[in-house]
Amino acid sequence: MEYIYVIQTFLILLFFLFSYLILIRKNYYIISGFHSSTPEEQRKMIKAGYPHAVGKMMLHIAIILTIGVLLQLLHVPYAMEGSYVVMLIVLFVESFWMSKKVKKKSRKINKTILLLSLMLTIAIFAIPFVPNTLEINENSFEITGLYGETWPFSDIEHISLQDELPEMMVRTNGISLFGKRIGNYRIEEWGTGKLFLRSNEAPFIVIHTQDSFVIMNTEQSDKTADHYQQLEQAYQQYNNH
Repeated sequence: MEYIYVIQTFLILLFFLFSYLILIRKNYYIISGFHSSTPEEQRKMIKAGYPHAVGKMMLHIAIILTIGVLLQLLHVPYAMEGSYVVMLIVLFVESFWMSKKVKKKSRKINKTILLLSLMLTIAIFAIPFVPNTLEINENSFEITGLYGETWPFSDIEHISLQDELPEMMVRTNGISLFGKRIGNYRIEEWGTGKLFLRSNEAPFIVIHTQDSFVIMNTEQSDKTADHYQQLEQAYQQYNNH
């Protein structure tokens, strides 16, 4: 099982646990800001339904993430990403609604945290869209951008253009969102290498080095084919010298 499912399962169990402690066990002291409030302020928050709203939000998030994992295991496209988007919408809407139930000082803090979380979330979801650029030199080629690196032609064993890729791909350190896979991946029969896949659609440029591999494509198949021809030509010229 890919480690992402282990992390996802841990988060789901954590959210279910917190919702149980708050909604069933009435353990409100695990809620941020509740313990530091005065007894009078705590009574007002309980009367306004703030702790109950926090518990319900955590339960909703746990259910959404669970559905996302189940749909992902059933190979529903973008199920995990979709669950994240829905979770964030629920998180922002319910957090904003809950901020009206607490004292003014806490409300300002909550709104600031909410705004910063929104900005961070937008930045995270924008990361996969940061472009990678192929640059070909006389003795090497470079892929710039996230997880970019330079590979000398002397280390390359084979370059090919393929319509299919091995199914067993495990992400070890990278990004997999919206059909884009970027970073370090492990393929059972090839070992560990790097993916720069901007689309799930063929063709794919597959480069085998002495101890690793590089797989890349673009969102346009004709552009991917052009990159392959340029790379293959530069590699052949290097070997002919």
